[in-house]
Amino acid sequence: MAWYIEEQERIYLDYNATTPLEREVENAIAESMKYWANPSSNSPLGVKAKEVIEAARDDVAKMMHVNSKEVFFTSGGTETNYWVIHSAIEHFKAIYGREGKPHIVTSSIEHPSILEPLHWLSQKGELEHTEIGVDPSTGLVKLDDLEAALCERTVLVSVMLANNETGVIQPLSQIADIARRAGERYDSRVLVHTDAAQAVGKMDVDPDVLKTDFVTVVGHKFYGPRIGALVIRSEKTVPLQSLFRGGSQEHEKRAGTENTPMIAGLGAACRIVTERLPDFVEHMRDVRDYFEEQLKNALGDAVVIHFATSQRIPNTSSVSFVKYPGNASDLLSKCKSFFASTGAACHAGTNRISAVLSACGILDKVAFRTVRFSFGRDSSRAQVDRVVNELKSIAFFGKYGSSLLSAINKGPLPGF
Repeated sequence: MAWYIEEQERIYLDYNATTPLEREVENAIAESMKYWANPSSNSPLGVKAKEVIEAARDDVAKMMHVNSKEVFFTSGGTETNYWVIHSAIEHFKAIYGREGKPHIVTSSIEHPSILEPLHWLSQKGELEHTEIGVDPSTGLVKLDDLEAALCERTVLVSVMLANNETGVIQPLSQIADIARRAGERYDSRVLVHTDAAQAVGKMDVDPDVLKTDFVTVVGHKFYGPRIGALVIRSEKTVPLQSLFRGGSQEHEKRAGTENTPMIAGLGAACRIVTERLPDFVEHMRDVRDYFEEQLKNALGDAVVIHFATSQRIPNTSSVSFVKYPGNASDLLSKCKSFFASTGAACHAGTNRISAVLSACGILDKVAFRTVRFSFGRDSSRAQVDRVVNELKSIAFFGKYGSSLLSAINKGPLPGF
């Protein structure tokens, strides 16, 4: 039962929140710290630091199927997403001046690093923002709603490639086709961005296949350091505007002295993905599917797996314990064998219902009992067995616990 597991090492099942560094990534970071000089200097150490950065840029470019001039290092996903928004707004101003406001379309299930800046800029009167809904049966963006939302002032469509809570993969190439047709209809250009934070390292991400102009890459989601990169589809046609003014770093698009060790670590993480992605995907899918199978076998209709028939990244399972008497936070507080989360890490620890699940049309009482399990490269079937056994115990006591306590309080149970 659950209380016998407390002394064992807990199993980490929150890899969508963050991942540990791969050993090769740690080594790359440690090795690059020898080259501490400013990469913009002409000293031998500075030249070597610049070489380390450019080698890492090549590694990111190879993983993303672009050339190195289309990779820009950033501090992380939040900055990268804001940079895209900034570029879209500046692109609109360059074309239309002060006539009208730029219009940006997103899904209603985007990460807060997309939605919150747009809400803020919209409140300031600097742009108009439309959120399109999600089909509650699939978790996919409603393409008809997207087409209806686009207008002659639409400058950007931003839809994440894989949702961080449900794992559902969005049809980016179809979304990009709709945006392109709208641009042709209005004799304008609608830029397309995808936040691929949860997709990189779990599926192949190619801007040409996705038909996206901008892609956000976040290192700590795939065993790299906590920095990011902006990848553009074409250095010649994508209107990337400088976010920070100052020095000439990052192809004169992002001023500031580069963080050599973290960039080296990101390059190593990308190199590992390039070399081993099929193995990672196969392993994570096997463990995730085994988990869902064992959970359904153990608990039956007491659990609902959200969007199980939709195309999902291979490591993510969003599960509602629909017959549990409390909420998901209460359930997790009783679990001693593993760590998981009730939703996105940026909102973990709150008792609010997930905005993503609500936007997906999931009933509040179901969303309130939903746990996100996200598996990693080292997750195993043996770990799944431990986790499912404990969840089975907790579900049992959630259902019968009060009756058992009442019987115990009344007197000795038969057979004891």
